[in-house]
Amino acid sequence: MDKKKVLVYLEENDLSDIELVKEENDYLAVKFFYDFDIDEIKAAEAYADDEAGKERNEIWLEDFYLPYLAEMAVDNVGEVIEEIMAETGIKSQFVSYEMEEGDDFSEFIAIFYEDESQINIEDVLDKLEV
Repeated sequence: MDKKKVLVYLEENDLSDIELVKEENDYLAVKFFYDFDIDEIKAAEAYADDEAGKERNEIWLEDFYLPYLAEMAVDNVGEVIEEIMAETGIKSQFVSYEMEEGDDFSEFIAIFYEDESQINIEDVLDKLEV
């Protein structure tokens, strides 16, 4: 597996604070952030305003604004991961962490592994204690 190619690809696709958390013979575990741009934040605010009204309360935040951003981040990171898999022939799984009020980013951990490996991200995360 070409570790450098994976890390460079993540960086070239505007993911930030990329950190190799663990490298084993059969996988790489990488932590990174998806940073929202102003247009994405405005789109999430407009969606939440349309669905919950303009009063920025807990329902506006928890039921509409944060889920909109979280879904956007998962979709965009998923596309990047799929491109890495297509270009390198490796497999990947990823998880995102729950966002909190005031976050303008979404945190992820991904594992990358060869196709024949039997890797489960939950097992890796348990091993890493994250």
